[in-house]
Amino acid sequence: MLMMVRQQMICIIAPDWPGGADLLRSDDLSTSLNKLFCDVGVVHFASIALLPAMADARNPLPSMMLELAVEEGLRPYDLLVRLINHPSGAMWSLYSAYWPEGQSPHLASQRNQELLERLMKWRHVADGAFVGARDRSVEQVKKEGRLLEGTRAAARALKAEHGEDRASFALALARWAFGNRDLEWATEPAPRSFWRGSRAAVMAYLIGIVGLAPAILWLVGALSRLLARADAWLFARASSTVQTAFYALSETSECLLGIIGRFLFALAVLAFALWIFFIALPALFAPWRKWLESLSRELDRPTETWSSLSIYVGVWIVGAPLVLATIWYVLIYTFKPDRLFEATNALWIPAIPGWRQILIGASAILVLLVIGGLLSRFNRLVSKLSAWFYHPQEDDIYRAQQVHPSIEACEARLVGGTAHMISLTDMRSPHSWSVWWTRIVLRLVTFLGRVFFTEGRLGDAPGIHFGHWHIIDNGRRYLFCANYDGNFGGYLDDFINGASVGVTLFWRWTELKPREPAADGQPRVVEPRAFPPTRFLAFRGVKCELKFKSYARDSMLPHLYHFDACNLTIDQINLATSLRDALFDKRNDSNDDQIMRAIE
Repeated sequence: MLMMVRQQMICIIAPDWPGGADLLRSDDLSTSLNKLFCDVGVVHFASIALLPAMADARNPLPSMMLELAVEEGLRPYDLLVRLINHPSGAMWSLYSAYWPEGQSPHLASQRNQELLERLMKWRHVADGAFVGARDRSVEQVKKEGRLLEGTRAAARALKAEHGEDRASFALALARWAFGNRDLEWATEPAPRSFWRGSRAAVMAYLIGIVGLAPAILWLVGALSRLLARADAWLFARASSTVQTAFYALSETSECLLGIIGRFLFALAVLAFALWIFFIALPALFAPWRKWLESLSRELDRPTETWSSLSIYVGVWIVGAPLVLATIWYVLIYTFKPDRLFEATNALWIPAIPGWRQILIGASAILVLLVIGGLLSRFNRLVSKLSAWFYHPQEDDIYRAQQVHPSIEACEARLVGGTAHMISLTDMRSPHSWSVWWTRIVLRLVTFLGRVFFTEGRLGDAPGIHFGHWHIIDNGRRYLFCANYDGNFGGYLDDFINGASVGVTLFWRWTELKPREPAADGQPRVVEPRAFPPTRFLAFRGVKCELKFKSYARDSMLPHLYHFDACNLTIDQINLATSLRDALFDKRNDSNDDQIMRAIE
C-alpha cells in the first residue's frame, strides 16, 4: 500500500552531469519534453534541476535530477518504458550527453534499452510521499476542469431565466449536462478508492488488522486441541508424541493470545488515561486547559527564555521518569502479569487502604493546581520579574532571510499556477542513525496520508498536490520536492501553524553544509547551518519561524524546467469532481447546493 504511494513520485538523479545548465534551459528541449509528457498522459508534474556536488566529492560536477509525479498504479519500470520509447526521442535528447560522440548505439531499440537500464539504476522512489488530489488521472482532471468551466458558462446563459430559484436552476443545469453528448463520460461516478471512502470502512479495516493475529492464534489453538483429541479417539490412547506436540502448540497459542490481549488492554487503558488528561479535564476545568496551553506554548517557544527552560527541565524531571515507568509497567503486565499483581499487592494493599490512595491522589492534584495558581498570581503582581522570566535569552535569527535571484525568478515564472519547491540538505552525523529515524517518520506520514488525510490536506496544511522526500547519495543527503498552491511564505506558514510536529520530525535530523553552486547563477551555501533546535523530537523546531524559513530558503535549488499537466488548484480539482457527481446524480438538496457552489 505504501509502496503504491511512494512509486507515484520518483526522482532520476544522474551523477556527474556533463551537459551544463544551458542545455537544460533550451527551448527545444522544453518543447520536446512538454510534447512527450502530454502524449504519454500519465505525468502530473515534472521538473529538472541540477544538484550541487557534495563538498568532499572527488568530481565537482553536479547531478542532474528529473522529478516525476505520476498517476497511481504505475511502476517506475513501466513509466520509463513509456517515456523512453516515445517516437520523439525526447528522453534520449535529455540524456545523450552521457554517451560521448561516436559511442552511442546506432539502433534506436538498442539505444533505448541502454538508456532504460541506466535510468533504472539512477531512479529513486520516494522514501515518503503525500498526494493531495487522490484517485484522479491526468485525463480525468483535465476533463473535469473543462466540465467546470462549461457548466459555469451554461449557468451564465441560464441565469436570466431562473434567477434565484436554486432548485430549478440546478435542474436546468443537470438537463443541459445530460443533453450534452460530449459529457457522456461524466455519467459514470468519479473513481474513488477505498481509502477515500467512508471513515467507518477505514476503521473497520484497521480493526480487522488488529483482530487478525488474535483470530489466527485462537484458530491454531482450537485446531491443535481438536487434532490431539482426534488422535486419542482414533488410536484409543491416553497420550502420545503427537498429542504432546499438539497440546504444546495449543498452550503456545494461548500464551501468545494472552500476551496480545494484555498488551491491547494496556494500550486501551493508556489511551483512556491520555484522553482524560488531555481532553476531558481541559474541557471540564479552565485552569487545567490553560496550564496545558501554557505548557505547550513554552515547549514550542521560538526563543529561549527562563520560562521555557524551566518547563523543559521540569518535563525531564517529571515526564521522563513517568514515561519510563509507564513503559515498564506495560511490559511487565504484558509478559509477567502475576509479578505485577504480587508487587502491587505487597506495596499498596497491606500499607494503605484504597480510600486513602484516592485521597492522596486528589490532594496531589489539588496541590499542583494551587501552586500553579499562586505562580500565575505572583507573575501578575511582580511584573518586572515576570518580564525577566519570559525575556528571550537569544536572538531569534542572526540575519535577515535572503532569497537567491534564481529562486525568485523560478517563483515569478510560476505566479498564477502551481508553485514548486526543491530543497536539498545534508543528513546529520551519524548518518545511519539519522536516516533510520527519518525513514520511520516518512513511512508513518505516508501511511497517515494514505489512510486518514485523504481530502487534500496534510494535517491542517491545505493545497499540496504532491510532496515527496528522498534520502540520496548513500544516506548522505536529503531531497524534498513539492508542488503546491499559493506562495512559498504561505505554504510554510500552513505547515508552521497546522502541521508543525510533522515538519519538525521531517527535517530535525538535517543540516546545511557549505557547497558550491551547481552552475553559474545558482545559489551556494557559504556558512554551515543546523536545523532550528528541537525539544523532545517534535517541539520547537519549525516554531522558530524566521530561523526555519531562512534555513528552508538557503536549502532551495532552482528548477531549469517545469511541467504542469493541468494547472489547476487543489480546490478547483476537488470542486470539479464534486460538480461531476452532483450534476449526474439524483436530485436532492445536497447536490443542488453543490452545483450552486461550483458555479458561484
